[in-house]
Amino acid sequence: MKDGWQAAQIGGVPQWLSVRGSDVRAPVLLYLHGGPGGSEYGPRRKYLARLERRWRVVEWEQRGAGRSYRGDETRATLTFARLVLDGVEVVDWARRALGVERIVLVGHSFGTVLGVAIAQRVPERLRAYVGVSQVVDWAAQETHGYDFALSEARRRDDTKAVRSLERIGRPVDGAYAIGVRGVEIQRRWLGTFGGIAPSPSFLLRWVLSTMTVRDYPIAAKLGYSRAMRRSMELLWSELGREIDLVRTAPSLSLPVQLFHGRSDHITPLELVERWYRRLAAPSKRLEVVDGAGHLVPFETPDRFIDFLEPLRDAP
Repeated sequence: MKDGWQAAQIGGVPQWLSVRGSDVRAPVLLYLHGGPGGSEYGPRRKYLARLERRWRVVEWEQRGAGRSYRGDETRATLTFARLVLDGVEVVDWARRALGVERIVLVGHSFGTVLGVAIAQRVPERLRAYVGVSQVVDWAAQETHGYDFALSEARRRDDTKAVRSLERIGRPVDGAYAIGVRGVEIQRRWLGTFGGIAPSPSFLLRWVLSTMTVRDYPIAAKLGYSRAMRRSMELLWSELGREIDLVRTAPSLSLPVQLFHGRSDHITPLELVERWYRRLAAPSKRLEVVDGAGHLVPFETPDRFIDFLEPLRDAP
């Protein structure tokens, strides 16, 4: 298969996948982006292009995200369960298209809850699961992020931020009284105070990379925010009620590798460590990166690529 974008029927609707890699004999890595609805093709191509020298990298633009956004998504057609079923189909698509028995599955942020759910269903088709900025408990992490942002606002005597955060109120079951707008406000201040990436300027460059990547249609760039907002509107409450890996994923029957930034206040390290300590798996590894946050693979690309290297030779 040639490098580039591929359209495939996944879950009965057309969805888009990118395949890139200079060595057709290299092992296959399937990358699940965050969000929900937040394509990471631009940042991945800008900061992690070197992955393509060591792996055949497949990126799936999930239902309702990026190039796969259709605009007709509803609560009936875009659910977490539907995304998991789509993900299993994508695993099989990658195996068939690239002629391999098993692949390495890498999830970032929201992509990690998809990744764990897929790994629970088809572990025999995967060589390993890699969670980057691993989500563990959606409701608890959202409360943590809100509390961190408000505490920082008060410490810095930023009255505008304090008023803004107090106005939206503390989340309940991960959701804000004003809906998705509350998430957007919280993330604005969390980013300002270094809770997403220690360097706010890096966070800005990361966001802009979606708009500056070359081989990406202008329509998808212009529709990025609309797709992400719609996915969040349809999925956020469900995720807050249902996602708790300590309860739902106490074990996985394949190797598990976790890569995490110590300064991540979207998916806080304390929750990751709690799940990791209790997780039963054939093998497991947690690498914590000082000075990095929720965007840890993009902030420390060489370290992340080196972290993945042993998996190239995994059976």
